[in-house]
Amino acid sequence: MNDIVAYESLSKSGGTSEVGARRALALAHAPAAVPASVLLGSRAAGDLRNAHVGASFAKLRLDLERAWRSVMRLDCREALAIAELIEQRAHTLSANVAQALRCEIAALRAVACVFQDDEAAALPAALSACGPDAGLPTAHVALTVCRSVYWRLGDLKRFHAVERITLDDHPRRIRAASVLFDLALDAAVALDQMHFRAARLLADQALENGRRFAGKHAQADALPACIMAQALHEQGQVDEAEALLVARMDNIRECCTVESALRAHGLLARIAASRGQFGRARVILNEAEALGERRGWLRLRAASLAQQVEIEAGSGRNEQAGSGLRRLAELANDARATSANVSFEIARFHTVARARVALACTPCTVDIVSLQQIHRATLRRGGFYAAVPIALLLVEALLVTEQRAAALELLVGLLRLAPGVGLYQTFMDCSARVADLIEEIVQQRLAPLSEVRELLPYAGMLLMHRRRGTRDTTGSAAARRQHAGAGLSERERLIVAMMGRGLSNKQIAAELRIAPETVKSHAKHLYTKLSVRNRTEAVTLATRLGLLQPPRSLAV
Repeated sequence: MNDIVAYESLSKSGGTSEVGARRALALAHAPAAVPASVLLGSRAAGDLRNAHVGASFAKLRLDLERAWRSVMRLDCREALAIAELIEQRAHTLSANVAQALRCEIAALRAVACVFQDDEAAALPAALSACGPDAGLPTAHVALTVCRSVYWRLGDLKRFHAVERITLDDHPRRIRAASVLFDLALDAAVALDQMHFRAARLLADQALENGRRFAGKHAQADALPACIMAQALHEQGQVDEAEALLVARMDNIRECCTVESALRAHGLLARIAASRGQFGRARVILNEAEALGERRGWLRLRAASLAQQVEIEAGSGRNEQAGSGLRRLAELANDARATSANVSFEIARFHTVARARVALACTPCTVDIVSLQQIHRATLRRGGFYAAVPIALLLVEALLVTEQRAAALELLVGLLRLAPGVGLYQTFMDCSARVADLIEEIVQQRLAPLSEVRELLPYAGMLLMHRRRGTRDTTGSAAARRQHAGAGLSERERLIVAMMGRGLSNKQIAAELRIAPETVKSHAKHLYTKLSVRNRTEAVTLATRLGLLQPPRSLAV
């Protein structure tokens, strides 16, 4: 597996993975004989030379590299077993060397725990890896793991207090990767707090760092790409969001962390369901559930089941929805023995899914108190964006239990918030009951005009777009796609079509009888217009936009 995959993998398991990935990247890219000063720090390296135990250390280092490679393959058990054996043999080294080695083993343990979605074990391991004897790469890994864990736990005060890595003019790849993942974590926090523009800017900067310093491997940028896709999707740029993810799905399936897998599969299934492609959505979610089973990721399995329950309940397949809910309840039971964060998230998925089934089958039995509790807990943990769909579900639950005043108050609060932060697609995907209440607000049947006057333009726009999408989902999608590609010139359309045929820049230049640099310039412009990052994304989106047939006037 490519070393850069480790970056991403480490990067989002809780944000944590990034760090380990950096460490893994440094080891994988190190020359055959890695200077001890790089791994352990100069003082420990000096002690190593003075102790004349270079041969013993070299063997331990090779074993440690093997452990990191196991982590990159997501074989965390093997990695931890190797680390245990190394630690048992560390007594043959001098005290300083042995301590530095133990710091790196602690960093490896932290990364492995992140891969296993176990923040409770990852944090103490990361903190113990930050000792004064740790080499700089080890410290970078440990700090990133700490930030990841604090983010996952919703402890933003500690998250922001952890030192960030900065770039110099010619950074080593490990430092560049560290910055990439730190930016991705900052983007994730911005998305959580519904600062969608900031999330896009930070994710874009992370992707740019990946292009400049970490190579062109999609594995390195899966996490920031997923965050970018979520922000684009919420702002209505559905096709662009889909293209970002589709271009990376092979890598996400094979070698990325639970966080990237959860976000990518969940968003693609949501897009498919919003287009009425329920069969495709089920296939995506079944794949995610199987991946979670294979990797031991309870959170991915629970998220996939919860989304399946939502789709089945929403399409009237109550028996299938009930079956999915029972399986989710079993997972929630199993999760009680896991870390507090995993247990909380699975409990949230279960509570929401149970409410959806109740609303579809026996509305009067919906558990409003549990929904309110999980909503408040999500807000306390800084998950403002995740709390919005729960709030809309609460609106629906209050309506069916004839608490219309409370439902109206909650919905008006969300509508006041929406224009300022850019909430859009979440309202497009709301239930028919909630949409009907929005229409009553727009028609001023429920509240005095003075209380809702400023809501009317945005709420009216939401209703208009929702009706348009309901009348003709396919036509609406086609219109959006036509708009997305309308800004391309004829020459840019031709070039992206030729890219779709598999031609390189040199081959395109030869066919068009222009300089390769001109092709590169056109490519850069079309990437910007399509809001994509590279050739693969451009071709993926262009296929969906129907742009791969070149205009006849320019056909060669």
